[in-house]
Amino acid sequence: MGGGPLAHEPPVVEVRHLTVSYGSVVAVDSVSFTLGFGEAVALVGPNGAGKSSLLRSMAGMESATGEVYVRGKECHHQDWGTHIAYVPQRASARWDLPLTVLDVTVAGRRALTRRWMRPSRDDLDAAREALAQFELVALADRVIGTLSGGQAQRVLLARAMVQEPEVLLLDEPYAGLDIQSSELLSRTLRDMSASNVTVLCALHEIATARDTFPRAIALNQRIISDGPSREVLDDAGIARVFTSNHRADRSP
Repeated sequence: MGGGPLAHEPPVVEVRHLTVSYGSVVAVDSVSFTLGFGEAVALVGPNGAGKSSLLRSMAGMESATGEVYVRGKECHHQDWGTHIAYVPQRASARWDLPLTVLDVTVAGRRALTRRWMRPSRDDLDAAREALAQFELVALADRVIGTLSGGQAQRVLLARAMVQEPEVLLLDEPYAGLDIQSSELLSRTLRDMSASNVTVLCALHEIATARDTFPRAIALNQRIISDGPSREVLDDAGIARVFTSNHRADRSP
């Protein structure tokens, strides 16, 4: 699934010396890496390693020093929403609002339009197409608070994909999913990568990281290792990242 940068193109994403701090606590310490066109990468590390902080800072949602470039252009001073879509942890989303699956999905189009505008027919068509991609058409009118964990995760993915992103950042999307939902999610991420969407996915599930993502970045405040997932996440690699002294004191 996925590959590296094309020889004649810059990386899709280049992160340079990204640092995230909360007061005196350094959550992410001068992290640098690149992501290739259509590449799928697992971001692994223990609790408190800074995975969420890294993803949010890449998406422009967290203050940081350093730079994030998309296709060679610094994206934190542009309308980055059309380039990068961020899917938060499912537990952090509001599921108590009286919104339907279609309402939540079409809201993702606001990254492409003026936020105060009512959804257009094109917006609704794009949302319905995304729901079909994630096998959610039958649930379009369902209130989000009644969804299962796997269904809710797919709604968040559909909401991200209507932004037509080049880069998809996911924070612990496998958390709490049953086997069937996890397999569907893995299949969906493979399809996205095959469609040239670059995927960076934070997760704890080591077997899933090895089986679904060709490349893994092991993070523990700093990058501990970066390479083929079956090498980064062999027994020695797992021991190295989970016992590294470079650990953040919190995982916001």
